[in-house]
Amino acid sequence: MTVPNAIFILFSGDDATLQARYFAPPSLQQEGYIHACKAEQVHDVYRHFYLGGDAVKVAVIDLRLVEAQVVFEAPSEPICNHTEFPHIYGKLNTGAIVDIIEYSHFTHQDVALDILDVLAHYRFERLPVEGTLYKSTWRATEELDGNEPIGTAMIGMYCHVLKSVSCFHRLTHDEIWHFYQGDAFYLYLLHPDGRSETVVMGSDFKQGQKIQYRIPAGVWQAGELVGSGKYALFGCTMAPGFTGSCFEAADHGLLKNKYPAMAEVFDRLAVNNHETKMPKGFAS
Repeated sequence: MTVPNAIFILFSGDDATLQARYFAPPSLQQEGYIHACKAEQVHDVYRHFYLGGDAVKVAVIDLRLVEAQVVFEAPSEPICNHTEFPHIYGKLNTGAIVDIIEYSHFTHQDVALDILDVLAHYRFERLPVEGTLYKSTWRATEELDGNEPIGTAMIGMYCHVLKSVSCFHRLTHDEIWHFYQGDAFYLYLLHPDGRSETVVMGSDFKQGQKIQYRIPAGVWQAGELVGSGKYALFGCTMAPGFTGSCFEAADHGLLKNKYPAMAEVFDRLAVNNHETKMPKGFAS
C-alpha cells in the first residue's frame, strides 16, 4: 500500500468544530477512531454519506503533523471497492489541518509534500466568495474618511490540486500584484473599453513575465496557475486598503456574452457560485 501525503475528512455545515485545538467527533468515543479517507476515496465517501447535503467541505490533513496514531485498515462498513481507510486513533490536533475546501472544488488528488510545506507554514484561509487561499499580512491602523484603512497587504497561493484561483472581480481602487515564489500564473484583465489582456506573473523576465503589476480600479480581473504548474505564491497591496465594500465579483454568464472568446476561462474560474458581494462586515 502506498501511504499518501495527506488524508481527508468530510463534514457539512459550520466548520467551527475544527477551530478548537483538538477535534473529537462522536465516532471517536463510539468506535475508537476518527474516520478519514484518501483523496481517491473522497468521492465515494461523499456519495455514501453526504449526497444531497448542504455545504459539504473537505478538511485537508498533513499526515506528518497528526499527533495520534493513524492506521490504514478495512472499514467497518464496506464502501465501494476500497479495502483500507485511514483511521485516526485519538483526538485530531487541528494544527494538522492545512486547508478546508468546498467539496465541489475538490480535485480528488493527493497533495504534494512541497505544497503541504507551504500550507503548513503560511496557514492560509479561504477568501469568501473567491475561495482563494490567502492571508492578511498588514492592515493600517490609520483610516481615511469612511473608515477605510489607508493601506492593506496580503499573500495568496494559487494551486491546481486544491483549486485555488481568483474568479473575475473588480475593485474600486487600484491593486498592486507581486510575484513571490513558485510557478508562473495568469492575470486575466477585462478593461472597461472592451479590451482583454493576459499578464503572466513570474520570475522569468526574459520571457516577459512580471514580478509586479498594477491593475487599475474598475478592471475585471481573475487569476490562475499557468499550465501544469504546482503552486504560486503572490501578494496584493492596496492604498486605500481593501474592504469588503470595494469588491464586486462577476456574473460570469454576462461576461461570457460580452467576451465570448474567453468562455472557457469564465467557466473554469466561476467558483463564486453566483455570489457577487463579500459577507457583511468582511475586512471592515
